[in-house]
Amino acid sequence: MNEFRSQFVEQLKEAPSSSGVYVFRDSHEQVLYVGKAKNIKQRVQVYSRDGADGRSRLEDLLEVAATAEFLITDNEVEAIILESQLIKTHCPPMNVLLKDDKAFLFIRLDTSHQWPRLSLVRNQKGRGEHFGPYPNASTARRAKRFVQKLCQLRDCSDSTLANRSRPCLKFGIKLCLGPCVAKCDAEEYSQALGNTRDILNGNVASLLASERQAMARHSQEMAYENALRCRDNIKALESLQQKQNVRLVSGKDFDVVAIDVRGAYAVLQYRDGDWLHSTTGFVPLFDDLQNAMSKLLIALYADGADVPPEVLIDIKTKDLNQIQDAVASKTNSKFELLIPQRGQKRALVKMAQRNAQSLKGAQRALSYSSVARTICSLFGVPAPHIVDCIDVSHLQGNQCVASKVRFVDGQPEQSSYRHYLIAGGMGNDDFAAMREVVSRVLARRATEGLPDLLILDGGAQQLASGQQILERDQVDLPLLSLAKARSSKIGIQAEERVFMTGREHPVVLPRGTDIRHFFERIRNEAHRFAISHHRRRRESLRLVLEKIPQIGMRRRQVLLDYCGGDLSILANAQIDDLIALKGIHAELAHNVQNYLRHELGSG
Repeated sequence: MNEFRSQFVEQLKEAPSSSGVYVFRDSHEQVLYVGKAKNIKQRVQVYSRDGADGRSRLEDLLEVAATAEFLITDNEVEAIILESQLIKTHCPPMNVLLKDDKAFLFIRLDTSHQWPRLSLVRNQKGRGEHFGPYPNASTARRAKRFVQKLCQLRDCSDSTLANRSRPCLKFGIKLCLGPCVAKCDAEEYSQALGNTRDILNGNVASLLASERQAMARHSQEMAYENALRCRDNIKALESLQQKQNVRLVSGKDFDVVAIDVRGAYAVLQYRDGDWLHSTTGFVPLFDDLQNAMSKLLIALYADGADVPPEVLIDIKTKDLNQIQDAVASKTNSKFELLIPQRGQKRALVKMAQRNAQSLKGAQRALSYSSVARTICSLFGVPAPHIVDCIDVSHLQGNQCVASKVRFVDGQPEQSSYRHYLIAGGMGNDDFAAMREVVSRVLARRATEGLPDLLILDGGAQQLASGQQILERDQVDLPLLSLAKARSSKIGIQAEERVFMTGREHPVVLPRGTDIRHFFERIRNEAHRFAISHHRRRRESLRLVLEKIPQIGMRRRQVLLDYCGGDLSILANAQIDDLIALKGIHAELAHNVQNYLRHELGSG
């Protein structure tokens, strides 16, 4: 029996729900198996069952596997390339395929000749420009064929070009401009060369839109062969458009370092342009993210061992120049810390951030006394000992629920957590729901007590709703509302911000600070608690209705939509109202009401 089995299964449970690669090691840290997945969490669950999926090799694997490591990628193409790369580096005994040294295909544009040539190669050692790699040979060949169709560059050898006296077949079917027999001039060929570069660099948005429109038009006209060709062209264009950050053309040595608010970090190590290894962990006892990054960089590189000339980081430290000088003096070579803002290097930093965020682990240990003092100074309220947070959750207005969580000295006190089922008729009115919850919290203050500070999840309108109830009941209680940070493809549009009655502008919480981390933590806990109750309630309603004969998925949904999650409405409804629902006949309506009245004790 594998003594590490329970530890291995627990690590599998913490797998991220992202595309990427998983690496299994034995107790001596030797790599046993490398696999890829579109969703790592779903894929690795098969290994948590006794006997896995029945294959004897996997049973053998589970007998010796001790640890699991997960490497997150941006897409499946990166996962395929990284899997191949790691297998060829480590030669795991459980991986049967991919152990040869055959590399992925590149499209090469040989610009050393007067008439540049397109070809497929498996390395980047030859002359010219290289594009790729492509995850499989068929994708690379389809992409090359499509580029030739659009731009008509030659792909014949230099000797063939020099010895032709008449055009070849490819000129006749418009796959080549025919420079061998002067069917085009240098200017025309140069323009085709520029178009080829654009396409191979992924600038294909307009072409994609055109091909999709053509495919739709051919489908409507029932010209399915033409539509099929358009579909193949779309696949080729998408393969050209999709970038990967696992194997880089530059061939440089560098590391990528990122850290999240908990102190979880990820270090991606690139050597000769290949992502070879990653290191993850947690930085203990730090003041803010700048301090955490500084500690991490010193721990990683101060001893001068395995130091690359360049490290990409996501946070600028106050002592960045001093760290650079100290490491450079230790290694007697150039050492540079960079904070990329755009392009491929920025994409690498974001990938490292996702790897750090995927780590499961305890929340960062907070110095709550400093958090309480900061709350006091920022908002002019007494330093809070007890903090409550309220969150409202609903599904399109149905089964609206809310939660209240309580933290005492910065730690959750789960015995004081509360759920609230919001009365019907409010639809999507979050503000009315917030007023009701605050009112019910105040109504129970004699038995449950009030916090030193109440936080509402939302913006200025939620704050106004809560303040209205406090004034109505004449309760003096510090009240804040926390609006979540908003971001988009162009960057962060708004940071986490706190609203307070009497202040015109919200207080923005700086990233990486203890107070922001505390506010995010209590808000996320309230949201998690509300959502979990919401899901359990929906599941319990489903199970009740499923016990009634002739009630399937569609009829169950019709009944739930009608009652809004309150089964007593179904039990006491007029028979004619139930019969009017889709799929509900008289006999079934009577059966539903009889069953529910018996279950609810109202019959």
